[in-house]
Amino acid sequence: MVSSVLQSLLSRGYFPKELPPAFTTKDFGDHAMSILSDWQTGDVFRIKPAKKFGKINGKRHRDRYSYEAIPNADPELISKPKRLYERRNLHITHPIPQALLSKEIAENWTTVLRWLSRRKYSIDEIVVSANFERAIKGINFRAHEAKKSYIEATADWLVCTDISRFYPTIYTHSIPWAAYGKERVKSALKTYEGSFADRLDQLVRSCNRNQTVGIPIGPETSRIIAEIISSRIDEDFATRCSEPHQSMIDRLQDDWTVGSSTLEGAEKILSAISACYREYGLEINGSKTSINHILASRSESWKSEISAFLSHRNGGLQGGRMKEFLSLCLRLQLENPAAPALNYALAVIEGRKYSRSDIEMIESFLLKSAAIAPSSLDRVCRILLNIDYRPGGLSKDRIVDRFTKLAERHFENGALFEVIWLLYTLRGFKKPFRSKKLMELACATPSSAIRLILLDTSDKGYCTTPAPVSAWEDEIEEDGVLANWSWLFAYEGIRHGWLSDKKGLMAKPFFKAMADRDVVFYDPRRNVRKSQSVKRDRQRESRDQEKEVLRLLEQLRGVEFSVSLFSSEY
Repeated sequence: MVSSVLQSLLSRGYFPKELPPAFTTKDFGDHAMSILSDWQTGDVFRIKPAKKFGKINGKRHRDRYSYEAIPNADPELISKPKRLYERRNLHITHPIPQALLSKEIAENWTTVLRWLSRRKYSIDEIVVSANFERAIKGINFRAHEAKKSYIEATADWLVCTDISRFYPTIYTHSIPWAAYGKERVKSALKTYEGSFADRLDQLVRSCNRNQTVGIPIGPETSRIIAEIISSRIDEDFATRCSEPHQSMIDRLQDDWTVGSSTLEGAEKILSAISACYREYGLEINGSKTSINHILASRSESWKSEISAFLSHRNGGLQGGRMKEFLSLCLRLQLENPAAPALNYALAVIEGRKYSRSDIEMIESFLLKSAAIAPSSLDRVCRILLNIDYRPGGLSKDRIVDRFTKLAERHFENGALFEVIWLLYTLRGFKKPFRSKKLMELACATPSSAIRLILLDTSDKGYCTTPAPVSAWEDEIEEDGVLANWSWLFAYEGIRHGWLSDKKGLMAKPFFKAMADRDVVFYDPRRNVRKSQSVKRDRQRESRDQEKEVLRLLEQLRGVEFSVSLFSSEY
């Protein structure tokens, strides 16, 4: 069990899922235990044993330990758009503390599950399995929508709230509070030094420059940490509020929807939620908090309009009907700037068979989507590269010119998620492009992901602007690769032969343990998935989620369904 959880967390739950497929941690997960053993032997990190802790009531606790000489490393930050002008930072954490954090969770998985069993109001389970695309089972948003609809139909008043910047404001010392009880820990701090939760606190901080505020966004370990805290808050809220019933509450991570029969009750519920989170140093998001009568609740009309078009218009989605559909989606996105209308549309058209006569129209739509909905750039790029492979017919010169200009603009604004995917698409088109500005900006930006894609495209002859290889080689230092973002850029640049190993880092314990096992973090042979495969997986996931929705409604309503009430969206 320990090895399977560790392998899953590091093979399919380490790097942010938003990165292009060339970025992989499969090898690292497969060899994690032996790599950690070599790192410990090579003094890359050290264990602080129980004998170095003070005695408690005159006794030493043998199960206590922590870590010494562990890097408190700067993660690589990738700014990704959310909605409108909001953005969030994804993190590529340093492999030493990330591997140790994953190992701690894997070795104490039974304890983690016990802490998570306090969960009362979330329908999402933290399940680690090789059967999922990521290490942990994904969130079933359909089920949450179904429960919210049930609550709306049963309550008179709705309380909606979430936490302002949840992951970035989690206080790491609250991990032991959530695990063992806040007052219990604070009244006997020495007792819990070196405990499992204390080690989690230490390692999460080591992944994030030793900061006590904020946990990384990207690794699946952070979802586990966040849910440990959220599960304790569930328990605290249940103690404060005996009402409403569990069936009238839906919590999606930090996003709450609660039904109440009275306005007074709704106000008490909101006060209790706010108080519970404040105990852990977290504040509700005032701009997303509301108490409304059910008559004031609103549905997402844009989604209904798209669904109506797809359901009620005869004929296949091609030719004039495709043009009408794409125009509708663009209009709805402009009318609803905060809604993911274009992302929904992209999911509809991905994996379909396009006639050659429709290619120009789809190409234009995708170029507009790249500019209007940058949060969907990964999907835009995947569709474009699939069309280029089959059936073809794209104007590569047009796309390469547009994407080069977009990449330069986004780079100047620090929008690194967009730059990464635009460059990755340029690489996939295999058409020469030139941009002195991109290379200059890459020199001034701490991004291994961007530098590796540029080195790759330069090596293949697609980017004709020379990369400043000598300057980048001079930046690489042994202390730096142990303490900041440059480890990935240095390791993969040297491993591929794009950079010279001037400092002999591949022979040093940190890199050697990985290089000896041919661990790869950037694999140029890995391409975007085929759209047909993505569509099949989405349909299969939709069927599985539909079954979960039916089971949830059966449980809530006490009525067994004999037929499916839901059909596939696409």
